[in-house]
Amino acid sequence: MELIERAGFLASLQSKFEYLGSGEGHCVLLGGEAGIGKTSLVKAFCKTQNGTCRIYTGTCDALFTPRPLAPLYDIAWQLKSNLFQGSVDIADRSALFTKFLQELSDPEQETIVVFEDIHWADEATIDFIKFLARRIIHTRCFFILTYRDNEIGLRHPLRNILGHLPPDSFTRLQLTPLSPQAVDAMAVARGYSGEDVYSITGGNPFYVNEILASYSPGIPDNIKDSILSVYNSLDERTKHIWQTVSVFPAGFEIKYLEKMEPGYSGAIENCLALKVLIPRDGIMFFKHELYRRAIEDSLSPMLRARLNKRILGLFRGDFEQSQQIERIIHHAKHANEYELVVHYAPLAARQAMSAGCHIQAASLYLSAIEYYQGNDKAVLIELYEAYSYECYLTNQIKEAIAYQQKVLGLLEKSGDTEKTGNCMRFLSRLWWFDGNRKQAESFAQQAIDVLDTQPPSVSKAKALSNMSQLKMLSNEIEDCISWGEQAMAMALELNDNETYAHALNNVGTAQMGTRLSHEKGLTLLKQSLEICLKNAYHEHAARAFTNIGNMSLAMKNYAYAKLILEEGISYCEERDLDSWSAYMSSLNAQLKLETGSWDEALCIADSLLQNENQVTVIKIGALTVKGKIKMRRGNPESLQYLSKAKVLAFETMELQRIAPVLASLLEYEWITGKNIIEPDIIDRTLNILKNVDPAFENNELVFWMFKARKKKVQLKDTFEGYHAQNKKQIQNIAALWEGLGCAYEQALILFDGNDVDKRKAINIIQKLGADAVYQKMKTEMRTSGIKSIPRGIRESTRSNKAYLTTRELDILALLKEGLQNREIAGRLFISAKTVDHHISSILLKLNVNNRIKAVQEAINLEIIK
Repeated sequence: MELIERAGFLASLQSKFEYLGSGEGHCVLLGGEAGIGKTSLVKAFCKTQNGTCRIYTGTCDALFTPRPLAPLYDIAWQLKSNLFQGSVDIADRSALFTKFLQELSDPEQETIVVFEDIHWADEATIDFIKFLARRIIHTRCFFILTYRDNEIGLRHPLRNILGHLPPDSFTRLQLTPLSPQAVDAMAVARGYSGEDVYSITGGNPFYVNEILASYSPGIPDNIKDSILSVYNSLDERTKHIWQTVSVFPAGFEIKYLEKMEPGYSGAIENCLALKVLIPRDGIMFFKHELYRRAIEDSLSPMLRARLNKRILGLFRGDFEQSQQIERIIHHAKHANEYELVVHYAPLAARQAMSAGCHIQAASLYLSAIEYYQGNDKAVLIELYEAYSYECYLTNQIKEAIAYQQKVLGLLEKSGDTEKTGNCMRFLSRLWWFDGNRKQAESFAQQAIDVLDTQPPSVSKAKALSNMSQLKMLSNEIEDCISWGEQAMAMALELNDNETYAHALNNVGTAQMGTRLSHEKGLTLLKQSLEICLKNAYHEHAARAFTNIGNMSLAMKNYAYAKLILEEGISYCEERDLDSWSAYMSSLNAQLKLETGSWDEALCIADSLLQNENQVTVIKIGALTVKGKIKMRRGNPESLQYLSKAKVLAFETMELQRIAPVLASLLEYEWITGKNIIEPDIIDRTLNILKNVDPAFENNELVFWMFKARKKKVQLKDTFEGYHAQNKKQIQNIAALWEGLGCAYEQALILFDGNDVDKRKAINIIQKLGADAVYQKMKTEMRTSGIKSIPRGIRESTRSNKAYLTTRELDILALLKEGLQNREIAGRLFISAKTVDHHISSILLKLNVNNRIKAVQEAINLEIIK
């Protein structure tokens, strides 16, 4: 079929494919609505490359619960590989992905890999997409992913993929509808009115072609009528085949179809002759998914239920034997077989959990809850508890609280003391995550009280460890260790490694927060992490990564913090531990801020804040990072972010949330000369500082308390970087900050030195783009009579809203011309690697993820014309 108005898209694919010539792979995300021509475009492109490289295609299925790794199975079959021999679970998934990567990586030959309809991808497939896309530049592989953009909601897992890929490793292409002129030319050739066809189809190529096709009589009012007009002209047996195949989103195996309808071989042949149903690899498909949907939607509820029930009756055993439980659930839902859904959904959920697919597990447990018609409290408790826990892991905290409250209501009536105490303990954890310290403490104490008279048990040990954790979070170190040691003793008595690892984490984190016991605490945390990784305690391993990263960041060990956070985020993303990956991302934003990568920090913070349901403890960190950067740059919006963070932080009643926000607000006062913090807030914070155990991370707050308010607070565990006793120490302390990579803090210390130090400080601030701080320093220097003050940001940089440098503006102009890195390097007489660094900076400053969008955003901001 001739492709109309697609030459530009084909050229784009070809230009990206040429990256492979230099040994650098690339990923293309091809988006558009159903019927827009994604598959046709990919086929046409692959046809042009046929014979010059290897080409493999896999497809995702539109099942209620997608078949895990469906595209990889398709490609394994094309590779004639035995990669899937044996079971595939979380233990060997990384090895499986690595084997696939090895199969697809051939340094001597280029490879095209196509995954179609990834909006239907299961979570394991999404993990593989992330795995390959992040390594794509190290292969000679061209990875094409097609998806329906209108089916990618805000919480769709693909959003996370798009936000985490290196900008230069992928390109997005958005297919557009045909123009009115193109549709008119096509319609006139068939004897139809182009204006009518365009008004009906909106230029969607599939709609246009189907309406103009010979088997579609006349011009119907809409596509569904067009398809049904063909359907209604068929004989009854052919109609029945269409009906049967329509209830199989992923196609219907021909062997099953022959078993289901043994006397319909003639009708099947008729379907194949019409070329509406097509066979592929032993499976019968509709030529277009929209055909299947149109036929399925036309079925009466009774007929749909009857067909699905018959499928279950005939093939349930086959599906179960081939471990396709998701197909049983799909057909059971449509057959109104509620008991089957309730029976199989938890089984599939547990399989998903073992594979680290926690979003899928949560969805399956919710299906079981929705379809359960009984009143058995034990069944409801089991389903509610499982669903609540999966919601907790996947960053749906309010939903987790709601269902755990239902569990508590049922348990209090049952009289089961141990389960009631355990439920209260988990509610304490959930309320803490939601930022409500009072509720967290209340339920923690209730759990202790309820279980106090009970014999040692796992639930009791968990309650003790939960209390230890709360004490650790509020810097009550001695109490944390006391509760933690009780929990560890009981866990060891019960041979409960999970609770032991949890309590070990609490005590280790508490000790790691001071320099005196830092190494001892780190040893305990590493021991906890080792236990968790060995026993696949996903949540507790994530928490260990988080706390090691957090405390390393607090202790200014940036290199180790960066390493552990990267490892932890990767671990959590592979297992859908969204709450923990988001938490560590907020810490990563803080790390980027402190080490001078402000644009990257701002991008991470913005990404976290886009989630309207983001949990409070994560939101506080993101708001603080965003507010602090905007404050230093002189953006008037900064105060609203910091003020919101302050309200949320004080609700947590935890100094580790309060201190960074208050330090930022005190810095705001120093920059602007305005006192904005209420006196009672200052007093409350000073009281908290006096009543908690010393923590190294509070040094920044103490520094700003003196710098902005001249209030001295003495800490037992002081950091010399914030305490220059005299001008002689300034050089040494500035060098300390420089060695840590903290240019902003280096400048602040230098500015308290002599005139030379001040000039060096303001020069550093200028390079950081901290315009508000630059203006403050310049004013103070002029007031004190200092001359030869370094100039501020160049006018060419200041005049554009994204603060692009002159070199970045030059490169942006060449991007607008469509030049690649090597061509830009040649024009500007710089290296391609330098160009790459500048482009990364441009993308970050414009908050986009590809070159095309960067050019468009720059035009919108009137940076370029």
